[in-house]
Amino acid sequence: MKRRMIGAWLALMITASSLVVSASPAADMSSVSADPQQEQTEPEEEEEAPDIPVTSQPGEAEMPVPTALPEQETVEEAFGEGEDTAENTDSDELTEPEVASEEGENIALTETPEQAEDPGFIVFTEENAEILTAESEEDQKLIQEIENGEIIALSAALPGKILEAGSAEVISEGEDSLAVTALSPSQYYLDSWTRVYCDEIWTAANDFLGPGNKTRMGCTYRSVHYIDDTGEEKVSPLYCLKATQDGLDSMTLKNEAVKALTNSVIQKLLYFGYGGPGDLGTGYDPSCSHIDWSKWQNRYVFTHIALSKVYFNDCGYATAAEVEHTGINRLIDKIQTLTIPARNKAAVYVSEDGPWSAASGKTIPLSVFRSRPAGFPFVPDSMKDGFQMSTLMKVTDGAKAGNGITITRGAAEKWQLAYWTSAAEYNSHKSNPKMMSGTSLNLKDGAYFFLIFPLNASATKKFSCKMLLQPVSYILVDGSAQAGKDGVQDFGAYVYQGTRGSLSFSVKPSVYGNAKLVKKEPNTGKLIQGAQYGLFAAEALTSGYRTMYSKDQKVSSGTTNAGGEILFSKLLPGKYYVKETKTAAGYKLNTVIKNLTVTGGKTTTVNVTDIMDISGTVSIRKKDGNTGDPLAGAEFTLYQWSKKSKSYVTLKKLTYDGQKRIYNSEKFNYTEDNQGKFRVRETKAPPNYTGNWQKNFTLEKPGEKQEFLFEAVNYQNEKRRIEVRKIDAKTGEVLKGAEFTLYEYSAAKKAYKEKGTLLNYDSSSELYVSGELLKTSDNEGKYKIVETKTPPGYTGSWEEEVNITDKDARLSFEVVNEKEKEYTGVIRLRKTDIYTGEVLEDAEFTVLQWNRENQTYQDDLGGQSILKFDVETGWYSTEELVLTDANQGRFKVVETKNPENYTGKYEKEVIFQKKENTDTDIVDLKAENTPVTLPLGNITIIKKIKEEDITWAHGNPTFSFVAEGTDLSGNPHRYEDYVTFTRGSYETDKNGYATLSVTLRNIPLGQYTVWEKPVLRYYLKDVRANTENVRIIKGAAPAYGTDPRKIASGTAALTMQNKNASLTFVNEKSRYDRYSHNDSIKNTIPVSFS
Repeated sequence: MKRRMIGAWLALMITASSLVVSASPAADMSSVSADPQQEQTEPEEEEEAPDIPVTSQPGEAEMPVPTALPEQETVEEAFGEGEDTAENTDSDELTEPEVASEEGENIALTETPEQAEDPGFIVFTEENAEILTAESEEDQKLIQEIENGEIIALSAALPGKILEAGSAEVISEGEDSLAVTALSPSQYYLDSWTRVYCDEIWTAANDFLGPGNKTRMGCTYRSVHYIDDTGEEKVSPLYCLKATQDGLDSMTLKNEAVKALTNSVIQKLLYFGYGGPGDLGTGYDPSCSHIDWSKWQNRYVFTHIALSKVYFNDCGYATAAEVEHTGINRLIDKIQTLTIPARNKAAVYVSEDGPWSAASGKTIPLSVFRSRPAGFPFVPDSMKDGFQMSTLMKVTDGAKAGNGITITRGAAEKWQLAYWTSAAEYNSHKSNPKMMSGTSLNLKDGAYFFLIFPLNASATKKFSCKMLLQPVSYILVDGSAQAGKDGVQDFGAYVYQGTRGSLSFSVKPSVYGNAKLVKKEPNTGKLIQGAQYGLFAAEALTSGYRTMYSKDQKVSSGTTNAGGEILFSKLLPGKYYVKETKTAAGYKLNTVIKNLTVTGGKTTTVNVTDIMDISGTVSIRKKDGNTGDPLAGAEFTLYQWSKKSKSYVTLKKLTYDGQKRIYNSEKFNYTEDNQGKFRVRETKAPPNYTGNWQKNFTLEKPGEKQEFLFEAVNYQNEKRRIEVRKIDAKTGEVLKGAEFTLYEYSAAKKAYKEKGTLLNYDSSSELYVSGELLKTSDNEGKYKIVETKTPPGYTGSWEEEVNITDKDARLSFEVVNEKEKEYTGVIRLRKTDIYTGEVLEDAEFTVLQWNRENQTYQDDLGGQSILKFDVETGWYSTEELVLTDANQGRFKVVETKNPENYTGKYEKEVIFQKKENTDTDIVDLKAENTPVTLPLGNITIIKKIKEEDITWAHGNPTFSFVAEGTDLSGNPHRYEDYVTFTRGSYETDKNGYATLSVTLRNIPLGQYTVWEKPVLRYYLKDVRANTENVRIIKGAAPAYGTDPRKIASGTAALTMQNKNASLTFVNEKSRYDRYSHNDSIKNTIPVSFS
């Protein structure tokens, strides 16, 4: 029947702090340089560590160490036929009982029962070492080393008989006791299963068990089985430190601990002796010719006798001459010259765009790459169109003892790691690293690596890396713990090995944004396709620790699409400018540089314009209206429209080409002010001719040189005709839709005839003209011209009498009309971000007109229906909307397009009022949109602890924080981060508080509650507000063991006025809480009995 573990637990605390094992631990620690600037060269080749027989000892001469307890019969056979139960480690009465489950299956006890009586042991740790007597300088030194975490000891035997099976928990009630809880899967048992002998013949017999061999030195081989941090079972030999003693007599283990654990030779013998981490193996043979050093039994006995000799001057019945002859003294002398490698020297450093700094406890910002650069071909294809990457990182081992780290990756995680095993490999193969595969990777001294994340990664990733160390703990075990009985090998020691250390750092993705360029013709609003633009950095742009672009460096380029747009994506937050590098066909190059600022998580729109590249000329052929002969002597003037003055202004006069008998202009161009609108007008008729000719024309074909040719007809003064041009009194625009009636005089009636003749409208000349007027005896050459109908929307009356018999009579007229007095309305609308108040210019609004007859709003305003945005004023505006009986002055504005990355719906009915002091009623509206990505703020958390309370042997004090709440839109968010105090990483204020801070960045504006998570050794003492937008909520009294959130928390309100908040958490150390930081291992040894 296999032996099983039962209930008495021998508690053991093994710290995560550095354990330096040498003759002078302090000196050894100080001699190791951790300067990352001096560790960039290829490390020296380390000697390959000798094989250490642990779980198996191959070869016929070797005796395998079992990984499970042997059957009871095997143990009895190993001890011979003796029946002395006092000397036999097996005992039926202590066999672990089996308990039947409800289903009837036999299962082992696994739950922790209620506490039985005090088992009477104490574990010496950093916190209670002071309970040693400290009566001597040696004692005091030991106490200091225990407090520093360099030595672990345990005292006082367990009772010889355990009454109840299972796990025992010792609860601390004061400063002189320690609370230790058994943790799974850290299971240990001790195995005592055979006698081993040395080949040498000894003078005195020492085999006192049964009829054993009385001529050879022998001892009972025992081993300690334990599960290390990785879950792997390991075995270490257990050595008796008093070869001829059955017990400690009246001495206490406390006193023995002072003597044993401060002895560097004992430490070295355990380390370099048989089964230790640095086992010399068969590579060094101190023995005489009688002894076969290849046998593990000989090496075990040598180590056993050497330890006993050094510790208690007990040579196990061997004489001094025999010890000298066999080589035990030579073994001791050799081992004294060796140095135990330092441990806990693994570190990770990160390049901050040049200098190296320790990564432990830091949050390292990643750098955004818009695409895969040529120098990084190893970036996975899945990330070639954008990714985030750390700067170069490296692993160092200050001890040069093969230390390193293990990085793990979840099976579903998408990040990648590229690495080089040495500086030389990195320098020679920068573009060809090895890539992490699987879920775990070991990186050792000199390794360089990059962490690569998908572009859209957003959450902070914490790496908790186990150190690949050579940690050593020297453990003292008393007899009851080994055998379950007093009187058998009461005092022994072994070496614990495990991956004890760990370090943590985090990486945080960086934010990025976009920029959208929209290209339009400023007058027509036409979207321009084919314009090429470059995007340049207006300042040095950084992401993570990298400077990605220097000032004025081109970041990207693009060509406007059919919608007149270029989207520049994946941009680092910062200042940029755009510059046109090649214009679209038919447009003039815009040399104006347009600045913009990119914000993380948002798309910034920049509007640019191009003027159409159009030139033109105009030519006039002047002819006699009757003969068709060309006419010289006329004068024509070219006018251009001015958007600013809203009228035509004189440009130049045309010149007459006598050879071609034509009037020509010089070249003129399209401009933003003239909008391509021109007018040519006959400002002087040829001699003896009438003339009042005018023509409007427009440049409207981008990229072309437009040539306009018009024909103007004049009639001789003898051919009497009346010409009338109808124009707007304000703008000078030619008006259509008027009627002019010509009335002939009657001498017989002495009045003008009642029936008249309408003038014809000549669209080519834009004139109202009569036929040829003739003199008769009845009309006496008298005529009257009357405006009998004004153009729609205009008022006025006009008439003129003429006598064609008067040679100088005026027959050409220009009639001006005023617009009817009408009431109009203008809608102006300002579109803003609901949170920032920033004016948004990429929306579209449509105005609908009320139809009185149909009793509904209709989209029937044509070109007036869309509100136009003025970049200078920031207003969307309608043209003047005429108030009529049909629309009753009622209009509705509807948002028909949101700005990009914004949501919202806007409708507003507007009813204009006719006002006495103005013909135009202006209504101003305000519309707000909610951004898809809210404005961001930051919460800075400052952590303070007393510097004098920091014990580095406990690990690096680490504090974690949570900010949880809702943004301005009501969406929930939760953020977590932490600070870790490491040597040299913090500042100390005037009150002696070590101070660190962490900032939770890019948090959507809203209200968040900030609290601290529970942490070992420290309790929350106070929370303080550093900014006015933080409110502190206090509850329970500060005490260790009370959830910090119940003691105090802070509520931070992030608003547009206060985007940043800060608060301070002050902690105090609970000196005797018996726990350490950074997941310090707490192990328990279940004692094995049969």
